[in-house]
Amino acid sequence: MSDILIKNGFIATMDERRRIYRKGFIRVKDDRIVEIGSETPRILPAETVIDATNMVVMPGFVNVHTHIQQYFRGFYEYNDDFANVSLALEKYRHPDDMDDLGLATCAEFIHSGCTTFQNMYTYQEGFVNAVAEAGNRAVLGSDIEEVDLEELKKGVFRYLPEKGQKAFERGVKLHRNWHGKADGRITVVMAPKAADLTTVETYKKCKKFADDNGLRITTHLSQHWREVTQVRKLHKMTPPQLLNSIGILNDRLSGAHCSFITREDLELIAQSGMSIMHCRAINNPFVAWIDKGINVGLGTDDYNHDMLNLFRQNLLGQRIRARFVGGSDDAESIRVHPGRPTFYELLEMATRKGAQLLGMEDQIGSLETGKKADIILIDLENPLLLPTNEPLTSIVLYGSSSDIDTVIVDGNFLKRDKKLVSIAYKEILAQAQRKVEEIIDRFETEHPDQVEIWRAKAPQPSEGQ
Repeated sequence: MSDILIKNGFIATMDERRRIYRKGFIRVKDDRIVEIGSETPRILPAETVIDATNMVVMPGFVNVHTHIQQYFRGFYEYNDDFANVSLALEKYRHPDDMDDLGLATCAEFIHSGCTTFQNMYTYQEGFVNAVAEAGNRAVLGSDIEEVDLEELKKGVFRYLPEKGQKAFERGVKLHRNWHGKADGRITVVMAPKAADLTTVETYKKCKKFADDNGLRITTHLSQHWREVTQVRKLHKMTPPQLLNSIGILNDRLSGAHCSFITREDLELIAQSGMSIMHCRAINNPFVAWIDKGINVGLGTDDYNHDMLNLFRQNLLGQRIRARFVGGSDDAESIRVHPGRPTFYELLEMATRKGAQLLGMEDQIGSLETGKKADIILIDLENPLLLPTNEPLTSIVLYGSSSDIDTVIVDGNFLKRDKKLVSIAYKEILAQAQRKVEEIIDRFETEHPDQVEIWRAKAPQPSEGQ
């Protein structure tokens, strides 16, 4: 049982009132925050005392849209060929890979301060064991898609009902076995993959199961022009219009990306109460979405789950966008807001707004009495961050995951003194590296053309050089 006092820290509560205690304390008992403020704590002493001088104390990041694709990392980025690399690699994913890769993924989330993440992955059964062991808080969905991926590489959509049924059954099994387990840290959502990859009949089945069991739904939405084109071809509607027509577009849905929504789609989304999971797309006018009252959370998507780096990508992306459209406010679809997003808006998207998107705002996302003790401490004591007039701005602009000193979930330490403590991460990373090499070796053997592309862009030294 936890008994922790964090004192002398710069505490950013990220609550609705945006309260900050420049030299404050937090008291944790078991899995809850029992006291917070700037005065002397009422309950003394504590079993564990942390002096947070020159540290920012804030709620852990809530990473709302992720995938497990780290074994593509370092290969896909060079080829950047969705059809012939990312889709081709899909068939190399096997359920037992998570025995080697699951804990490495959990380690990445912990290292980067993501105390909670929502993840969509085909084979969650192996990964969920890793989450339970590592101590993360996770919202997991077994992704449900039913197209022939080999045909899709050629631009042909061939739907396979049996594949869709098996995928749906995996989602049901995940719920049956894991929803609410690991002391409530693991919850389950239904995760139809996208409106071009999942049939209307399967979306309806997901909705019924979600409604019957009080679950939320997450999906990719208007992510690709390919998706928009296919849905219009089949249904004479855009993807948001299609989901609205079957009753899924509501306040229990989160949609990833929304990069190709129309003005009419935007109005539908705003009226429905649906949340948007924004990732890296610099063309997305997400500040306009926020100003329309849509709840927007931040997700790292795939390959790299560093939230601090994501902040900077979005700051830079919106400024580039502003230059391309002349910094104007002339049209809703391209509206640009000078000076936005602010650093604080990004932090809110990564904490309280993310928790709201997951339906967990009463438990996590801000530091308040009675909420779960999901807390991170960020060390400012290095020349890149100190001196500073505004610690939160400095973290967003200059911070790195290596500056995250402590990660606490449910009152338990997962990272302390900048070292992971809930898992033996060095052994785990070595094990994951061996598995990745096996997967890529198999891929290279069967795809020599992709090897040539990769080596032309990232030449390797000959053996012995």
